[in-house]
Order: sequence, then structure tokens, then C-alpha cells
Amino acid sequence: MLKILLLDCSKSLHEKLTRQGFDVEAGTAGICTGVRKLPSQVYEKDLIFYNPELPTGTEQYFTSNPEDETPQFSLVHLGNQIEAGITVVVFANHLSDSIKIQNLLYSWIPFMPQLSFTHDKIVMGRSFREYPDSEFKAYAPLIQIGELSIPVLVKLLPPPRNQNVFVPDVLDFFWNGKGDCLGVIIRRKFGSLIVLPRFNSNEELIEVFLHRVAPRIYRTTTNIGLIDSYSSPNEKEARTKVQRLIDAEKEIVAQLGEARGLFSSATREKERVINGDETAKQILTYYELARRQDESALFYLYKIIEAIENKFGGEFQGIKAVGPATEWKAVKRLANESYRDARHPPKPGEIVKKWTAAEIKECFKNTETVVRAYFETLFKS
Repeated sequence: MLKILLLDCSKSLHEKLTRQGFDVEAGTAGICTGVRKLPSQVYEKDLIFYNPELPTGTEQYFTSNPEDETPQFSLVHLGNQIEAGITVVVFANHLSDSIKIQNLLYSWIPFMPQLSFTHDKIVMGRSFREYPDSEFKAYAPLIQIGELSIPVLVKLLPPPRNQNVFVPDVLDFFWNGKGDCLGVIIRRKFGSLIVLPRFNSNEELIEVFLHRVAPRIYRTTTNIGLIDSYSSPNEKEARTKVQRLIDAEKEIVAQLGEARGLFSSATREKERVINGDETAKQILTYYELARRQDESALFYLYKIIEAIENKFGGEFQGIKAVGPATEWKAVKRLANESYRDARHPPKPGEIVKKWTAAEIKECFKNTETVVRAYFETLFKS
């Protein structure tokens, strides 16, 4: 029977797993409580779970050198034991707004990757379909995207994969839209460190691991109590609903990925078409000059309208081809008023009478309406 150690997990989980027949002990690493309490030697265990949870206002207990109430037991052998074949499962919970403290809570774990903060609402998980990733398919029950605590607030910086081994020694289980790692397995010789993001219930994930993953890794069977083996009608209904939503979420995530790809492609096409049009290039140049030169902005806005007219052979033809006549004429009217003759660039030292902020804002707005309508003509078949 597998020997299990729960570190910084709840008393209720310990009691539940004991009822289910697991050989399980519980203790605390002491980093978040200030007092280390270990029930046995780590080299006597096959599976270790670490799930630190902190009540509000307890950061004063954060310490890398806690008081040790069990000095006869030690964590210093953990690295050797991982390499000898044990599995350590760690939940990267967001516990502090200080990244230094956040890393301190996990610093005692051998091979633990550095943590940093993130804020990810879209998370992808590995499918384990293709070789050599399929070598890890025993861990597939852990990839429960619908049960993650969203947004995910902690990301990982795992070590690089050893390119000299065919079966990966480092494999991401979860990642965000940028490809940053949110969950990983790090294999070291015969054992593994698994770091997972926070779930809605980390302790339910621990049960999933023990009932569905551990038997495939260690070729063992589990002993589930009668109550836990029975599903009530409400449980079945709720489980069906959860699974339906998980399936729907997977489909939405897949469609979202496809839509994002199409959006990126369309954006590149838009830029290519607009930048390939000579009149559009003139417009962009005049627009930037208008934004940078307040004293002659109206002149350059007028030049934008003029450039479009030149392409179509005059105002009438331009409005017919492009459309927004009201905004078109409003820009020209303001430019044509004799006391604000902005159709001609000011001479050096010449004082240009200021127009009101509201007028110039409206002129920009009207010009932008015309320009967007012109851009639209570039995409008509």
C-alpha cells in the first residue's frame, strides 16, 4: 500500500482518506505556520502532497527557519527521495502579493521552479495524445480545466527540457495564451515533482490523483469507502452538469483559439492592403502630422480630404465613392472660413489664430469618419 504524507492540507482531508483506507499521515512544513510538525521521515513515503493555505493576516509567520517541534524528522532527504522514486505534488497557490514571500513558501522543495505572478483567464492543458507526450497519459485525469480557480495567478519558470532524452524530463501540463507554464511535471531519475495551479478544490484534485493517477503510476489499487463509492441522484445530476459545462468550455476554448488566429490573419491583411495604397499612405502621414502639430492641425486634416478627392477626381466623385458627405463638408467648411484659412501651411513666425478645442476635436472626429469610410472602399470587391 502506498504511504502518503499530507503537508499543510486540511484535517478533514486526512480523516476522509483514512476512512477510505489509505495509509496517510499529515503534518506541516512550517513555512507558513512558523512551526514545523512532521509525523515521520520523508524517506518512508511514496507520495507527498503540499497544499499551503493561509488565513488572512498571517504573513507574520512566513519564515524560512521555522521552529521545529519534530527535530527527529527532516525534509533534507527529500531531493534524494524524489530521485529514488517518490512523487511530490505541489499546488502553486497565490498566498502573498510579495513575490519574495510567495517563493519563500515553496523554497524548501527540491527542484521547485521559480514562481512569478500572472492573471490568466484562458488556460490550455495537455492532451497526451501524441508520442512521446503519450508516455504521460496516466496524468490525464489531472487536466481538469473546468475545475481550475480562474484567473490563475501564479506561473512557473521550469528548467529547460533535457534534449538528450527521448521521453521528456520536463513537460508542461498547463499553460496560458503566451505559452507561459502554469503547471508542470519535472522528472528526476526515478521520481517526479508535479507543480499544479490552484483548483476550485485542491483537495478534490488530491483525491483524483490517489484514485485515478496513482494506481496507474504505481500499479496499485485503491480502497474506496462505501459512502464515497455511492453516488446519490443529486450527485449524478450535478456531475453530469459539470461535465457538460467542461465539454462546452473545451469547445469554446478551441473555437476561441481558431478565432484568434483568424483575427490575427485579418489584421495582417488589413495592414497590408492599407499600407499598399498610395492615397492611404498619404492619409496616414498627414494624420500623424496633424496630431503632432497643434498650430497647423487643421491644414493637415484638410489635406487628407484633398488627397481622397484627388484620387476620385473631385469632391462630388469622392463623396459618391466614399460616402459620409456631412463630415466631409464639415472639415472643408472649417478650413475654408477666411479667418481660419488653414488650407495653406503657416509661414515661419506667422501667428495662426487658434480655433477652439471643441472645434478641432470635432474636425478630427469628422476626418476619421471619412478616412474609415475610405479604407472600407479598399476592401470592396
